Amino acid sequence: MTLEYEQISLKIRAADPALIEQAILSSSEQVRLASMHEGARPSFVTARAMLRRALGTCMGLDGSAVSLAQQGAGRVSLIGLKDDEPPFFSVSHSGSAEAGIAAVAVSMTTPIGIDIQQIDYHIDWKRIAERRFPAQEWDLMRAMPDNEGRMLFFTLWAIKEACVKMENGTLMPYLRGIEIEFNGGEFQLVSPTPGGSPDISIFFHFLPELDLAVACVSQRKTRVALDCDVEMDVVELSTVGNAATD
Repeated sequence: MTLEYEQISLKIRAADPALIEQAILSSSEQVRLASMHEGARPSFVTARAMLRRALGTCMGLDGSAVSLAQQGAGRVSLIGLKDDEPPFFSVSHSGSAEAGIAAVAVSMTTPIGIDIQQIDYHIDWKRIAERRFPAQEWDLMRAMPDNEGRMLFFTLWAIKEACVKMENGTLMPYLRGIEIEFNGGEFQLVSPTPGGSPDISIFFHFLPELDLAVACVSQRKTRVALDCDVEMDVVELSTVGNAATD
């Protein structure tokens, strides 16, 4: 028996400091852009333009005609559609505001969440892991050589933050409330998520040239089509804890 997998499109791009695509933004997005610190604008414009074009393709619309809404720093939504109606989408940022990376994923069939994390060699990851992660995960990380433990820390963080976005949750309960194990070459959920998902599909990929951990989770089995085009010279390291919303 052949398993059928849902298809997810995941695109990763460097933030454009020239703001070339800002014309695609709505009037409310333009107002928000004008109020931002100058350094935060490239990631916002790049991610929002990517999202608009991806959703427009799914909906048969020009990207500028996609109706998006956002209250404050909350979750972005499609006007006129419920949270359980497709298309489903998720956005993530990593790196500095001026030279960062933006990622957008879209699915027509299943709720999804994505997160990208660049490995930061300056933070005290052990202290964070001990305080925020389940004891079993912390015990595993601290028993590893430092580089391997750090890599696992960022991997698990990305997966858990992707779950936050899929379920529109808040970060801290997910860091400790989700326990993940690695079996047979795949990451698997040990128990239901804080949002009540008994099982999820976990896609993980590491891009060594960018020190970038990429995680995508969904409520159904998925096949992720990853499209990454990021120039090396525009990438700078981030700190852990990217915003869970765009």
